[in-house]
Amino acid sequence: MNNLSTRITFVVLTALLIGGFPNFMAQEAHATVNSMTFVNIVNDNRMSGDGTVVYTLTGTLANENAVAGTITFVRTGGTADATTHTYTMTVGGGENDLASTSGGNAITKDVTELQADAGFADLVSGTIYTVTVEITNPALAAVAKTGVTFDNVRPTMDSASKTSLTTIDITFSEDILDAEASDFTLDGVLTVASISETGGVVTITTNQVMGNDVTPIVTLGGDFVTDVINVGTVNTAIAASVIATDNDGVTSKNGSGCDGDCEEPTLGMDSNGRQIVKNGFTYNGNPTNVERFFTPYPLITANVGKQNTAVFKIYENMGPENVKHFSFAFGLDKSDIISNSKAMIELDIDHEGTETVTVTDPENALDNIKVSTNIGNCNEGDSDTQCLIVTINHMFRAPLDFNIVVTDVWDMKRNSWQNYYNHGIEVTGESLNPAKIHDGINAGQIYHLTETSKTTAVDEFGDTWSFQYGIWEQDYVKNERVQDTSSVFNRMHSDFAEYKELQAQNAIPQLLEYCPSCLDSFIDFDDSFSYEYSNELNKLDNLEIIQRMLLENERAQKIMNYLLDPVKYSK
Repeated sequence: MNNLSTRITFVVLTALLIGGFPNFMAQEAHATVNSMTFVNIVNDNRMSGDGTVVYTLTGTLANENAVAGTITFVRTGGTADATTHTYTMTVGGGENDLASTSGGNAITKDVTELQADAGFADLVSGTIYTVTVEITNPALAAVAKTGVTFDNVRPTMDSASKTSLTTIDITFSEDILDAEASDFTLDGVLTVASISETGGVVTITTNQVMGNDVTPIVTLGGDFVTDVINVGTVNTAIAASVIATDNDGVTSKNGSGCDGDCEEPTLGMDSNGRQIVKNGFTYNGNPTNVERFFTPYPLITANVGKQNTAVFKIYENMGPENVKHFSFAFGLDKSDIISNSKAMIELDIDHEGTETVTVTDPENALDNIKVSTNIGNCNEGDSDTQCLIVTINHMFRAPLDFNIVVTDVWDMKRNSWQNYYNHGIEVTGESLNPAKIHDGINAGQIYHLTETSKTTAVDEFGDTWSFQYGIWEQDYVKNERVQDTSSVFNRMHSDFAEYKELQAQNAIPQLLEYCPSCLDSFIDFDDSFSYEYSNELNKLDNLEIIQRMLLENERAQKIMNYLLDPVKYSK
């Protein structure tokens, strides 16, 4: 297998300056061209910690005229490095330095040997250098390679996913440019037929069709570990995720005609009902397994003014770096959708990994919001299944109308999924926000109202108002009867009727004391009686009356016709 930094050759030829020689000597010199060849370092590529700088001197005169030489690394980008790294060759040093023998000679220096030299400081990982080999020789020009990145960091297999019935995409943490089919093995009867490289994604084509529910384990071979970056890899085996496929090997889902990645990210179950993530949602230390649709969640109380923490574990079948959007919405009613939320925190991640947080909060119910992300295990003890872990710290400034919370997540292909959590989160406590001011109109006069709750307010005169049917209305207060003073007491006094009744009650006992028989004249009154009327009759039930009504209606119609058009009627 060819090494990334040791197998590509770039040849720079320089013409041998010939002058003053006889013609036969000039012809012989042209037949033997002096040149210097730069091997294994390519423009805009990488070399690792044990990579080598290989160059050759060819031609019968090349080595005889080489009197000095240097290898130089100069930073042009990437990680900061202010040092110019120069290795000075030794004349007559044998195969690794300048040789004095004539004929072709290959000179090799690996980075370890270069950095062991007292005048050559250690290279910095992540720095982009221009590498120059210069031999002091009239017939040789310096050979340089630009954009060479010194990379001493091991690549990571971030994810593996089946993209069809015969292909698996493996995503690495950096570009892979020199992999081969023999570097990868699959479990079971599957073997690697061929591979292709696109940036940091290596696509494996298998020798036979895989089943829909097959999750092959991809293992890196020793050649890959030692050759591609020369310092090994962090993980050498990973299980490929399952995708839904039809019989033709074209990825699809539920007959929708979707091609490619059709699986939505999930905080719990996938589309096949498998619990991929355990405890995908945790609020203030209270975890729950997220169901596919409705997730029962015990009512949790959050206090106004106290900091809260929500943690979400999001699994994406194409790898956690493919999660591009996440929303967390509060305060929804049973019939509401997520767009109706008046307290929502959204996280967007672009293709370069830049994170943007957007807060929808028209009523100023949220404060102290901090969103952070990292990649970790979806489940404890399972390092093969990786999730994007989103942590949202926040504080409530005011109670919310309702308690249901909702999450919404989608990936790079816009595959999205929402989850609703009942009974949700109840926010309690007095609002930290100043009371809202409203205007109310009553009897043509404008009043300034200070809100005391969502549906009540008080005006500047102390009168109460209620919010009903979309408007503020002044509460009706029954006028109390004016109570007269006791200094003047006559028939017009407010208490005269009560006083009269009291005197009448006092007078009756006194009357009976002086005249016991005064009330006997009323004893011989007959008992009250009532009349019973016959059942009600409807005159429209009488055929004779109906006939007379029809006759009278006909006569009336004739009269109306005559009055409206007497000429026509007379004819």
